Amino acid sequence: MLQNIVKGIILLIEIVFLVIFILPFYKHISNIGNVVGLGITICLIIITLFWSYVVRLIITLWHCLGGRILLIILAALILVSVIWCIYISIRMVSAYKNYPDKETTVVVLGCKVNRDHPSKMLRHRLEAAYDYLSKNKNIKCIVSGGQGTDEKMTEAECMYNYLVNLGISPDRVIKESKATSTYENIKYSYEIIEQMNLPKDITIVTDGFHEYRASIIAKKQGINAYSVYAKTTKIDLPYYWLREWMGLFQEIYLK
Repeated sequence: MLQNIVKGIILLIEIVFLVIFILPFYKHISNIGNVVGLGITICLIIITLFWSYVVRLIITLWHCLGGRILLIILAALILVSVIWCIYISIRMVSAYKNYPDKETTVVVLGCKVNRDHPSKMLRHRLEAAYDYLSKNKNIKCIVSGGQGTDEKMTEAECMYNYLVNLGISPDRVIKESKATSTYENIKYSYEIIEQMNLPKDITIVTDGFHEYRASIIAKKQGINAYSVYAKTTKIDLPYYWLREWMGLFQEIYLK
């Protein structure tokens, strides 16, 4: 009886995550985070539903040398992956708290533009930038983002309009309209910083889960970066967090 209750609870949790990873497709969001998350969740549900068969298979494999080696390698890979994900998550959360303690130049990273207004994620970044700029009247801000094939205007233009409409003085907001990636956001923004003789340290405004990777990219370019993070809708956080793990693995080990 207890075993069935535990199995039911685990299955319920897995179904909740299944729904979380399916929902983005209905919002026309498809990235490696929700695709991989969906695949992992489906595998876990199958394992839970057929747990007795899985146990028998493990026992059978364990009784032969090749199967035992396979199981040990698989267990080691899973253990290392879990430890790495926990470690990286701790570093990601720590990056949230790297709040600037001196005057810097704010760099707002671009995101999707819908017609002539910011997407939900971009709006959250702009709100975080607005709050910070409102409290720090002497600081200037670079809004960085080019124009995608499905966008009617550059992300920089959209961000500029949004902040100015909120009441930030136009002479405090500088547009950088070429960037198509986080690397380019920082690279091109820093070129403007040098041209205009602005403070060399930067404060990156982006989603909290993205702050750590953005800081690594800045550090690789010799730039000292602080963080002002934007909130992420809780229902969206699992697949963006998972996607960030993969992005960080690539950034740290493959570049």
